[in-house]
Amino acid sequence: MIVLLSLLVQAGEIEGRVLERGTSRPLEDGVVTWSFELPDGRREQGGTRVAADGAPARPLVDGRFVVPDVPDGTVVHLRVSTENHRLQELEVTAPTSDLKVFLEPLPADLEVVVESFQDTPHPTVHRVDAEQAYETPGTQDDVVRLTQALPGVTVQREFSPTSGDLSVRGSAPGDNRYYLDGIEIPYLYHFNQYASVFPTTQLRRLELYPSTFGARYGDAVGGVVEAKSRTDRPEDLEGQLTFNTIIAGADFRAPVGKKGWWLAAAGRRSYQDLYSRGSDQYTLWPIFHDLAVRAEKGDEDAGTGIFFVSAGDRYARAAGELDILDPLEAEESPSFEYRRAFQVAGVRHRWQGEEGGSGRLVAALVHDDLRGDLGTIGSQHQRAVTLASRLDWTRPVGPQREHLLGLGWEVRGGLNDIEVDGADDVGVLVTTEAPAIGRGVDTDVTIPRLEAALYGDLLLRFGDLQLIPGARVGVDSLTGKVLPEPRAAVRWRLADQTSLELAGGYYLQTPSVIDLADGVGNPDLPLTRSWQASAGIEQTIANRLELTLDAYAKHLTNAQLAIPDGPPEVYDRGRALGVELVTRYRLRETFFLWGWASVARTQVWRETGWASGPYDQPVNLGAVASWDPSAKWNLALRWRYGSGLPWTPVSGGIYDANDDSWSPVQEQPWSARLPAYTKVDLAAARCFTFDRWSLTLRAEVWYVPKRANVLYPTWNDDWSEQGFVRGIPLLPLLGARATF
Repeated sequence: MIVLLSLLVQAGEIEGRVLERGTSRPLEDGVVTWSFELPDGRREQGGTRVAADGAPARPLVDGRFVVPDVPDGTVVHLRVSTENHRLQELEVTAPTSDLKVFLEPLPADLEVVVESFQDTPHPTVHRVDAEQAYETPGTQDDVVRLTQALPGVTVQREFSPTSGDLSVRGSAPGDNRYYLDGIEIPYLYHFNQYASVFPTTQLRRLELYPSTFGARYGDAVGGVVEAKSRTDRPEDLEGQLTFNTIIAGADFRAPVGKKGWWLAAAGRRSYQDLYSRGSDQYTLWPIFHDLAVRAEKGDEDAGTGIFFVSAGDRYARAAGELDILDPLEAEESPSFEYRRAFQVAGVRHRWQGEEGGSGRLVAALVHDDLRGDLGTIGSQHQRAVTLASRLDWTRPVGPQREHLLGLGWEVRGGLNDIEVDGADDVGVLVTTEAPAIGRGVDTDVTIPRLEAALYGDLLLRFGDLQLIPGARVGVDSLTGKVLPEPRAAVRWRLADQTSLELAGGYYLQTPSVIDLADGVGNPDLPLTRSWQASAGIEQTIANRLELTLDAYAKHLTNAQLAIPDGPPEVYDRGRALGVELVTRYRLRETFFLWGWASVARTQVWRETGWASGPYDQPVNLGAVASWDPSAKWNLALRWRYGSGLPWTPVSGGIYDANDDSWSPVQEQPWSARLPAYTKVDLAAARCFTFDRWSLTLRAEVWYVPKRANVLYPTWNDDWSEQGFVRGIPLLPLLGARATF
C-alpha cells in the first residue's frame, strides 16, 4: 500500500545554477550532492560527479545542475562545493526551477611558499601569490611591499630615506635586479616604499631569488626579484576598485571578440596632493602614479600579446632638515625638486610544445628619466633609452625525457644621456635621490652601452637526486669585459617530507653607467666578483608544519659601496654569512602562521680588519598570523624586529671661507648603530558580498615603540649639532576594495 501511494505522488525536479558570490561567474567544477526521503521511508541520494554505480557523472555545464524525480513538496538537502570555494549546505522544497546557489571564494591558503624540491635551477625561491598580500597587514594590498618582509631581506624603517631599499642577504640595493615579465625595470618602489611601481592586482606571482640563483639571471651579486603578470583569460568582465589612506586605483580584465583576445588594464595614483599643500619640509607633497595595459591572445599556457607599463614619482622638499636648523638657516635652505619616471612598451610570446617544452620570448623599449634640481645651485638629468630582449626556453631531454634542458639569452642596448651641474657641499644633502649633484663636477655626455648574455642549464634527475649544472657568458661594451659565470646545484629527497639542497656559483656585476662616466664617475671601476654558496634542508610535519633551514655565504672581491660625494668606494674584500629559519603552519580556510629568524653578518675588509657594512643586520625576526573567524571576517597581525643598521658619525665641520661653506669630518664609516627597530601591524577586514560584486573594508594600525622610531641621524649646517629624525609611532590606515 505504501509503495502504491508513493507511485501516485507526482514527481518533479529541482533545477539550479552554481555561481561565484561577488562575480556571479558560473562554476563548472562544482560538486553537487543531494539526499531526500521518499513517502515510503526510503532515502534517495545522488550527485553530479559520482553516480550510484561509482562512474563519473557529467560536469556542471554553465554551472547548471538538476535533481531529478523528486516528489512534489519533498524537502531536499543539498551540498554544493568546489575546490576553491566554501561548502554551501541548504534545503530546498521541490519543485524548483530557478535556484541559484552562490559560493564564497576561499581565501589564499599560503602566505609564502619556500620552494625546495622543485623542477627549477634556482635552489631557494620565495614565491608570493598576488592575492595573498590582502591578508598580511602593513602591505596596503600591495604584494611587492611584502617582499620587504621575506626571509633574508633587511628590515627597514618605515618612512626613512632607506625604507625603499631592498637589501637581500646583506647586498646593497644596487646589487639587485628587478624584472617584470622578463624585462628589467629601473626601480621597484615609489617614493619611500609607499607602493610598488606597477599595479599588483595584475600580477600572478612574485618571485625572490635571494642568492645562488641559476644561470638564467646575471649581472647581479645581490638578489633577483621577478614579477609575473596574470595570463589566464577572463571569461567575462572582472575587476576591482581600491582605495586606502595614500593611494587609489582601479583595474579590469575582459575578453575581446571571439578569437581568444583579452584586455587588462590597471592604474593607481596618490591623492594627498589634491587636498594638502604639503609642509615646510615638503613644499610639494609626493605624487606618484603607475599604469599597466595589456592585450593578449591566448591562455595560461600559451599566448601572444603587447603591453605598456608606466610609473612616475615627483616631489619637492627643503634640501636640509628644517627641524634642526635655526630660523635663518631654515629660511636659506634651498629647495630640491625630484622627478623619476619610466615607461616600458613591448611584445611577448609564450608557447607550450607538444613534447613538454615551453618558452618565453619578450622584447621591449624601456625609457628611464631621472631629474634632480636645486635651482641655480645644481642639477642632474639622467635619461636612458634601452631596447631589451629575453628568451627563456626549456625542453625535456634524455632516453625517457626525464631531464630538463634550459637555454636562453638576455640583451640590452641603448643610449644614456647624463647632464650634471655639480653643487659640491650643498649637493651632499640630496645624494640619496640625485647622487651626481654632490660630486661637484659639470658633465654633459651621451654614452652608448650594449650588454648581452647567453645561458644554459641542465636539470638531471636520478630518482630522488637532482643535479643542476649551468653556465652564463656575457659581454659588456662599456667595460670591454667577457663575463663567465658557472653555477651548480644539487637536490636530494631524503624522505617523503624531507629534502636537502646544496648550491654554489660565480657571480659578476658591472658598474652602472653614471658610476663609469668620466667626471662624475670613475671609468676604471672594476667588476664586482662574488663566490656564493648555500645549503638548506626542508622538513614537513603532518602536512601542516613546514620548517626550512638555509645557510649561505657570499665572498666579494671589489665590493662597491655608495658614498655621498663621489663614485662608489671599492673594497678589496667583502663577505656575507647567515643562517635563516622559516616556519609555516596552516589550517586550511581558517588560520596560517608564518615566522622567520635570521642571524647574519655583512662586512667589508679594512686595514684594521673586518668591519660592518651599511646593511649589516645581525638579527632579523618576524611573524605573520592570519585568522578567518568566519567567512566575512579576517583578523591579521605582523611583527618585525631588526637590529639597528649602521651609520657614519661626524665629529664636526671644517669651514671653507672661499665658498662660505662647511664640510663634515667623518669618523670611521658605519661605526655607529641606530637603535633596534620593532614594528607591529594589526588589521581587521570585513567582506560584504552581493550577487554581482563584493566590498571589503579594511582597517590597519601600524605601531612603532618610542625607543625604536628613530629614522636617521641629521646635522645642522656647520655639523656641530647632531640629532635624529623620528617617525610616526602610531599610524591608523583605512582602505576599501570593491570587486566585480
